[in-house]
Amino acid sequence: MKRCLRYWALLLAAGLSASSCSSRHDTDEHEQEVHAGASSRKPAPVAAPPALGDTLRLLAQQLDTVRQRGCWDEDFARLMSVHHGGAQRLAAVELSHGRDSTLRAQAQHVLKGHERDNHMLTLALTRQPPAGQEYRPGNAQDPFVRRITAALAPLRQPPPLPGTPDADFATIMKVHHQTGVALAQTKLAYGKDAEVRNAARQIMRDEQAEIKQYQRWLNAHAVTPTP
Repeated sequence: MKRCLRYWALLLAAGLSASSCSSRHDTDEHEQEVHAGASSRKPAPVAAPPALGDTLRLLAQQLDTVRQRGCWDEDFARLMSVHHGGAQRLAAVELSHGRDSTLRAQAQHVLKGHERDNHMLTLALTRQPPAGQEYRPGNAQDPFVRRITAALAPLRQPPPLPGTPDADFATIMKVHHQTGVALAQTKLAYGKDAEVRNAARQIMRDEQAEIKQYQRWLNAHAVTPTP
């Protein structure tokens, strides 16, 4: 009996050993197939960075969807906040792909300055809730609507871009700030809230100064747009 048990034990051990070897062999073959497949597989393509022109077009679309309630001060603040957000995205593209140290520093200034402006506008509207309706947003003949439309028009038809990240950034930001100045001027012509008016004046002064800086850079680098 003991011999029988010893015999079956030896057979079982031999079977397990053979099964283990077969399993290891199959596993090794599977791993080789996986590694072979991984080595032949091409790496996933890296997402292309957003183009400055596309970023500008996105801003124009977002401005078209801003909800306007018919209050000069509140609607200016809403539009300007979205307008500033577009500049911050443009600045982020420049910081990712631009090489010129002057323009990269300017992009950093845009990120910080526009965040400050938006905070200032939000606080002003919080302290002084908007008044009643002062114009009809859907009326294309309303003087305020016409001025806002004219102010933002250059964003929809920007000039040809030179074709390099730095030159494109300077060209687009010049247009962006020109429309920002026009928005601020419209606010000063119609708006009543003192704090929002102060914010508009500050934005106008800052962006007029920056327009000159972008133009100086473009002149210094003899940038001519591609047709």
